[in-house]
This record gives sequence, C-alpha cells and structure tokens, in this order.
Amino acid sequence: MESVLKNGKPIVVAIRDTEISKKNPLSVTERWTLIQQGLQEYGELVKIIRIPDIDEVCYGREVGYLIRRIHLDEQIEQISATNIRAKGKQDFPIIWLTGQSGSGKSTLGRALEKQINGVLLDGDEMRQSISLNAGFTKEDREEHNLRVARLAKVLAKQKPVVVAVIAPFQETRDKITTLIDPIWIYIKKKVPKEANKPYMVPRSPNFIIDTDKSTTTQNIKKLINFVNSKVIIHE
Repeated sequence: MESVLKNGKPIVVAIRDTEISKKNPLSVTERWTLIQQGLQEYGELVKIIRIPDIDEVCYGREVGYLIRRIHLDEQIEQISATNIRAKGKQDFPIIWLTGQSGSGKSTLGRALEKQINGVLLDGDEMRQSISLNAGFTKEDREEHNLRVARLAKVLAKQKPVVVAVIAPFQETRDKITTLIDPIWIYIKKKVPKEANKPYMVPRSPNFIIDTDKSTTTQNIKKLINFVNSKVIIHE
C-alpha cells in the first residue's frame, strides 16, 4: 500500500466484517484504528471502508479503474498472521468468573489466584487501566470484555489467569469463548435489578456457585475443588 501512497495515489482499504475468533481476534473498530494510525501520515489519500464478510469480488462491465495485484518480495509473502497467532497459543487455563455486581467475584477470584499461583484480572482494576475511558453502552461493555479476554490470552502464556469481570451479555460471552475458551463459572446471587446494570444469566456455565446458600469460606472451597478437578496446572 505504501508503495502506491508514496507516489501520491489514493487507496481504499476494505476491512472485512469477520466474526471475532482465535484467527481473527480484533474487532472491525480495532483494526480500523490500527490501520488509521499506521497510515496517518498519508492523510486524505487513505480511505478506510467496512465491507461484509465476503470471499470473492465479481464485476461485469469495465469498472473504469485498474485492478492489479501488488507483488511482494518472498520474505514478506511468507508472513502469515494466522501462523504467528498459532505460535502464540495459550499454555495455561483461563477461569472466568461471571456474575452480577456485588455477587462476590473479586473475593473468590483473589482466593483462587493464590491457590493456583495465577494472576487475577479484576473488573474494577481493568476499568481503571485498559478501559479507562470506556463507557457503559452494550457496545462499550463488549469492547471492554474483549480487551480483557485478549489480555488474558497473552498472560496465559506464562501462568493461569483468573478473570473476575461481569461480562453481562451472552452474545459477548460466546465471542469470548470463541477467542479464548475459558472455564466459565457463574457466581450467582440475588441482587436488586437495576436498569443501568443489565445481566443475562449464562446459558451453560461450567460451574455455578450460589453465594446466597453458602458462606464465603465454603464457596471458596467449592471453587478451588472444582478448578482442581478440571484443570491441570503445568509449572
């Protein structure tokens, strides 16, 4: 692209609206931002558009402009983002505690973190760091949750990761599962419903802890016993 731009010619960058997955971990917005930042020096010569997830382009009559392939040298041609991501496969498990605000996720998460010698990604701390200026619309919440998921994926190369983040929407949880396939643990508790704090009960969590029915000590024991029965920690 830069070989064209350096000649003062405009380009159009089309971003496919692909589903978030292990092969495609970034949202359209995040890819848009990265491209924009990388080519910002060319200003109005660069136009970025969003297109459906298509696999071919067809046209009939003459389109009025040249369509050509830019040939890359052999070294660049061999670069594969898919292979790079495959090499970055996580080695340790990710345990995601989901539940409404005030259900006890952070308390249980801290206890589990110590037990499995892991690292804890706490919802409040994530909001104050990687999502400092994020809002609370459905889209904002999803983007925040996916940021946490990608951070967890990176950290899981070094040690087990415990995530104590609400992740209120099932659709977002499905995307997270596609991206990092965590162990989902639903921390259940009866709390007053609030319009500004939506929460969808998980469809099929791996485990449920009802904090209304047991003490904190008992819940910690249940959580640790379940994780130890399902996860083998490789040191």
